[in-house]
Parts: sequence; structure tokens; C-alpha cells
Amino acid sequence: MAQRGEHHEGGGGGGQHPMGGGGGGQHAAPMQHSAPMQQHAAPMQQHAAPMQQHQQMSRPQQVQHTQVQHPQAQHQTMQRPQMQHQQAQHANVPHANVQQHTAVQNHTPAQRAGGQHQAAAGRGGIANRGGGYRPQGMPANRRAYTRPPVTYGGKRFYTYHSYAYHPFRPHYYGSNWHPFGFFLSTMFAAAVIIDVENRPYRYYDGVFYEPYNGGYEVVAAPYGAYVPSLPPGYSPITVGYDTYYYFAGTFYVLNYGRYEVVQAPAGAIVYTLPEGATTVQIGDYTYLQYNGVYYQPIQVNGTDAYEVAEIE
Repeated sequence: MAQRGEHHEGGGGGGQHPMGGGGGGQHAAPMQHSAPMQQHAAPMQQHAAPMQQHQQMSRPQQVQHTQVQHPQAQHQTMQRPQMQHQQAQHANVPHANVQQHTAVQNHTPAQRAGGQHQAAAGRGGIANRGGGYRPQGMPANRRAYTRPPVTYGGKRFYTYHSYAYHPFRPHYYGSNWHPFGFFLSTMFAAAVIIDVENRPYRYYDGVFYEPYNGGYEVVAAPYGAYVPSLPPGYSPITVGYDTYYYFAGTFYVLNYGRYEVVQAPAGAIVYTLPEGATTVQIGDYTYLQYNGVYYQPIQVNGTDAYEVAEIE
């Protein structure tokens, strides 16, 4: 009992436990440790606050960066009217050129061409300022015709020189030269074999032969044929800036060391024509024709000659 009394007193001490509870209030002093925890939490909150402030501060940078790019978009939209303005100027350029070009075309035929040259220009030629005329396809290195053409049979015959009639006398080119149609039973051993468009020819001393009736017949020189050399008596002829070589009614040009047969150039002047040339009446004028080419009789420094006529 005494022990129980003492234990009760301990209980009294426990009765003092409310004080101990107060002491518990003192024992709650460890609760004061939570205050530092709260104080420690406060810096965490304060530390979190700068983080929030840092995040809030970083966001305006993104907004400001977006705003910086936005004026660039506006800058691009400002360039569009300039592009449209350039297109408008570019559209005006061809329009002005068309007006000028039309004015030139209307001016040239009206004031620069006249008479027979104007009629010839309607065929596709070009009338020059000085009254001359350049037929269609005429090389640029040749001068225009200034003399009116001889008109006959719906054709126009242009030449640089005046017509000067003189009787035709065939020229003698040597014993080895023969006119068209001449037949040769045996070919010269030194004759050169020439193939033009799968047709075999023989060439010797300025004359072309073709196999015929067991022998060979003289024919016109085929255009495009190449020969290694020309016979004695050929003549160099300059037309414009081009040099031709003439022999017995055939014209050649030097091409890579060989001579190529070409068509007779208009404006060329020759002093001889071979046997086989025929006279042709062109209106009031007498021309010579050989191998389809028309020659107008002229005089050069008092010497009889012939000029290859331009025909259109």
C-alpha cells in the first residue's frame, strides 16, 4: 500500500504531469525545433520565390524574342509592294519597245523604199537607206544593189554593172577540156574517182565524167564534189570578202586543202565562158546562160566581161 501510495505520489507527480504537461510545455521545447524548421522552410520558400521570379523573368525574354521576330515578318511584308512596283516597271519596258519597234517598221517601207525596189522588198528582200536593195539570203559581206533590176517573165535580174552588149565567143581551155555530152570511150589513167551521193564520177583536168553506155560522158560538175587540184588557167575571183576559183564555167572554194564545187556566186565577174553557153533574150537585153546560171554582158575598164546575175 505504501508502495502504491508512493506510486500514487508518483502519480501525483503524474498529477504534476500536467505541469509536466506544462513541463510538457517545457517538453514542448523541442517543438521550438520546428520553428527553425519553419524558419528553414521559409528560406526554401524564399529560395523558391526567386526561382519563380527567375522563371517569370525568363518568360518575358521569350515573349520579347517573339516580338523581335514579328517585326521581321512585317519587314518582309513591306518588301512585297517593292516587288510589285518592280514588276510594274518591267511590264512597262516591253510595251515601250513594242511601240518603238512598230514605229520603225512603219517608217522604213514608207520612206526608204521606192519604185522597183519597193516592189522587190515585198518579195522578202530588204531596201537600204541609200535606195539599194538586198535580196533575201544575200550574205552580209556583200554590198547592196543600187541599180534597178531587169524585169522579165515575172523575175528580176540584179547586177552591179551596167549592161554592155558584146558578141559571145567561146573560150578554148585546152585539148583535154570537152563540153557537156562529149563521149569518151576510154578514161584517162590519171583520172580521179569521186563519189557524190552514191554516184561515181571521174575527174580529169577540170572536166567531170560519168559512166555511160560502156564509156564516159561529160556532165556538169556536181555541187559538193571535192577535187585535189585545179588545171592550169583557173582564175581567183573575190566576191565580198570571199575568194572563189573559176575554170570553164565551174566555181570552187578552197576547203581543207581541197577544192569544193559550189554554186556560182551572184556578183562574180568572169572574162571567159566555155562552149555550150547559150544566148537568152531577157526583155530588151541578151544574156548568156550556162549550166543554169545567167550572165549579163558588161565591160570592166574597157574589157568585155560577164557578171553573174542575182535572180528572184
